[in-house]
Amino acid sequence: MRVVRISLFAIVLLSVALALSIFGIVLTYTRLTDEAPVAEVTFEQTGNEEFNAYLRLPGEDIPRKYVIYGDQFRVDAQFVKLKPWANILGMDARYRLDRLEGRFSQIEQDNSGPHRAYDLASKYSGSVSTWLVPWNFLVDAEYGSSTYTDISTDDVYTVYRSQFGLLVRSNPNSAAGKNSKAGVINGMFNWLFGSEKAQ
Repeated sequence: MRVVRISLFAIVLLSVALALSIFGIVLTYTRLTDEAPVAEVTFEQTGNEEFNAYLRLPGEDIPRKYVIYGDQFRVDAQFVKLKPWANILGMDARYRLDRLEGRFSQIEQDNSGPHRAYDLASKYSGSVSTWLVPWNFLVDAEYGSSTYTDISTDDVYTVYRSQFGLLVRSNPNSAAGKNSKAGVINGMFNWLFGSEKAQ
């Protein structure tokens, strides 16, 4: 009986240790890959490689309107990356959006074409790092982070803050895009489960 009790205790102990290890791995992965939306951008074409960009920041109901030139857009930010253990403990990277601008995918056009950039941080003073002066031991690195992508008037672009910098993802906004996505999903279901029209 004593051997059985020891064996059961060992099994329970190992099970608890395994569960804690899995929880720690999931928590670490979740915290280090955490993302948060920091801006949403849509576009309206007004000319040849000229667009109205509508930028909405969190907490703003009315988007800001900017005229940009090019076939791509870019968002820049001051970025403060925290140490990984600070992320795991629940603290997130700090950022301040600085600039929105258009850009051309071709270098020659970028050098010779029209260009306009907009300040997104005029109401802030100082750099992001000054906000963390009392907590400098948390800071891993301070740098500029930028993300850019091609412009499509059919998409809604969401800019995210990760623990390492900015990134952007697009989602179809037009009826055609939604119908196309629905068609892909329907096609997948038909392929997996068989179409009712199949002979």
